[in-house]
Amino acid sequence: MDEVDRSRAFLKDVKRIVLKVGTAVVTRNDGRIALGRLGALCEQLKELNSLGYEVILVSSGAVGLGRQRLRYRKLVNSSFADLQKPQVELDGKACAAVGQNCLMALYDTLFSQLDVSSAQLLVTDSDFRDRDFRKQLSDTVKSLLSLKVIPIFNENDAVSTRRAPYEDSSGIFWDNDSLAASTGFGAKS
Repeated sequence: MDEVDRSRAFLKDVKRIVLKVGTAVVTRNDGRIALGRLGALCEQLKELNSLGYEVILVSSGAVGLGRQRLRYRKLVNSSFADLQKPQVELDGKACAAVGQNCLMALYDTLFSQLDVSSAQLLVTDSDFRDRDFRKQLSDTVKSLLSLKVIPIFNENDAVSTRRAPYEDSSGIFWDNDSLAASTGFGAKS
């Protein structure tokens, strides 16, 4: 057995794969959806799912997609005089709410084309403080995985009470990266 085989030997017992994708994967440099990358990602996750792996996706990108969509909406609804005024930055929570809808519609469409079902699970750090919530969430995820449904997690930035999500690293999780680390739910891998 060579060194590469030994370093990957632990993978033979892996049952569950948690994949986190960032905004840079979900969107292009101009803020629009990176459809090609997401399509390829969904195809790869479908393949892992069909090979018997339990697949959990943690996806960022809602704020970025929502910001792009709301900027367009604001432009369409603005008069020439409005456009001459200094532009105020869009509310991140509103961007998250609009973008989450867009993001999940996209994942649903892409996975449906591959005959795979997905499910949306929006959570906040405060949700994880409740033991009953964690148990219910774990049971729901296990049920979805047993049905070969791909759960898609995202921090619910639209209602998060954290004032500075990328600066406040207290709590159980503080962004989608740390959320991904919290979503294994005791897998035997």
